[in-house]
Amino acid sequence: MTTRVTRGMVATRHATASRAGLDTLRAGGTAVDAAVAAAFALGVVAPASTGVAGYGGCAVLYLAARRQTIAVDFNCRAPAAAREDMFPVREDGAGRMTVAGNLHGVGALAVAVPGIVAGLTRIQERFGTLPLGAVLQPAITAAREGFPVDAPTARMIRDTLVPNAERYPDTLRLFSVDGRVPEAGDTLTNPALASTLERIGRDGARVFYRGDVADALVDAVGRAGGILTRDDVSAYEATEAAPVEAAYRHVTLLTPGLPAAGLTILQMLRVLEDLDAGDRRGGADLAHRLVEVAKVCWRERLTRYGDPDFVPLDPDAELGDPRVRALRDGATAGLASPDPGAIIAPDPLTGTAHLCAADRHGNVVSLTQTHGGAFGSLVSVPGTGLVLGHGMSRFDPRAGRPNSIGPRKRPLFNMAPMVALKDGRPVLAIGAAGGRTILSNLAQALARVFGRDETIESALSSVRLHVETAEPVQVEAGGETLAAGLVRLGHRVQMRERFGSMQAIAVGAEPTLLTGVADPGLAGTVAWE
Repeated sequence: MTTRVTRGMVATRHATASRAGLDTLRAGGTAVDAAVAAAFALGVVAPASTGVAGYGGCAVLYLAARRQTIAVDFNCRAPAAAREDMFPVREDGAGRMTVAGNLHGVGALAVAVPGIVAGLTRIQERFGTLPLGAVLQPAITAAREGFPVDAPTARMIRDTLVPNAERYPDTLRLFSVDGRVPEAGDTLTNPALASTLERIGRDGARVFYRGDVADALVDAVGRAGGILTRDDVSAYEATEAAPVEAAYRHVTLLTPGLPAAGLTILQMLRVLEDLDAGDRRGGADLAHRLVEVAKVCWRERLTRYGDPDFVPLDPDAELGDPRVRALRDGATAGLASPDPGAIIAPDPLTGTAHLCAADRHGNVVSLTQTHGGAFGSLVSVPGTGLVLGHGMSRFDPRAGRPNSIGPRKRPLFNMAPMVALKDGRPVLAIGAAGGRTILSNLAQALARVFGRDETIESALSSVRLHVETAEPVQVEAGGETLAAGLVRLGHRVQMRERFGSMQAIAVGAEPTLLTGVADPGLAGTVAWE
């Protein structure tokens, strides 16, 4: 929808979260306040995808008064006792691997230091205008008074928590209604989480990382066999940095740096721009290019990238002409003779929640946060209403790789919130959820909007495809014509249901002219006034 607004706009995957952001704008807050309010609310109303104790996230903020764009990283960190060989791995010789007992994905050993509280409170305290308690109030209200369960959450409770109820009965009870598994439309409450949020609103992040909430968290993990310590939790801090940026067509795209995924998306777009050479055709022609570009850029990501504190890389060099030419040459060879590729480091998990916010002053926020897969580790913390994310699952469990596990190390993750600037002012905030499909979906959307002059509504509703280092190319149902075109061009294709979700806000010639899109594939909502 397009409308002229007086206060601003918020786009999320859940109506309650979008209203939380809008109510914060109505209370005199900025896009920053609205984004933090919506993010905490998502931690309540989208509990499978994210949570107050989810493993982490990242954000890009354009601050109009400063004419400055800032990236905030609140990825998790591994415990100090973590080792690169702590999970027994079995490989099948074709690149596929399994961890015995799924110990890196479910259970206490999957828990790293959660970063969401540190990240959101830092954003609010550094860049917001309202008191922390005020922006937390919508989330507190939703947790205490209840919120409508949406269909994806109901499905993930049924598919993830019910089969694991014997091992994690307390977690299933947190998300039950009158002792039964909820259906879409039921009202769900979490009064213990409301109390925890009230304490965070009053005392800030210190109660979560250095107070009795931290004690309860560490005790719960320890009793379940984990290695997280009080020192691990108390040492955690979110960080700020200048975002990574690259020119694409007539805009500059800005996104958090490694270990986030935006650098790879920028590489994809730079290589794609070289290969397009003025060709604005869509359909199978664009998809053919995207597939081969994705293969070479994913190979870079999975063989060379890791936490820059441990694996130093120069982002400017990764996006510079020599590296882009080398990647272009690899993609060009694939275009001439498509190759099925090879699996390097598979990761089937999907999850995450994204939101965008903009206000009448020209401030824009793009923010992504996650548990990881559905309900993260499945470990809950008694008396707090918290479920812990599984950040350890985002490392490569094999030793000797850039993204291998290490003490206090951050894993690579797939989140990539983005802001696009034209002539120094924001024209788009966008991001996605859906595990590794985030990279494919955002690259396609940005290529359509800025490379082919499509509207943001058209770009987000287009048929999606996904591929990493190996085919088959996954094409969503409804894209049979596109799939047939890819097959004719020499690719292997697999059809699947719609995957991933995106939210975006486009900014017009004035900051009050906004177009918001919540992904058509979910019951997302754009709230505006």
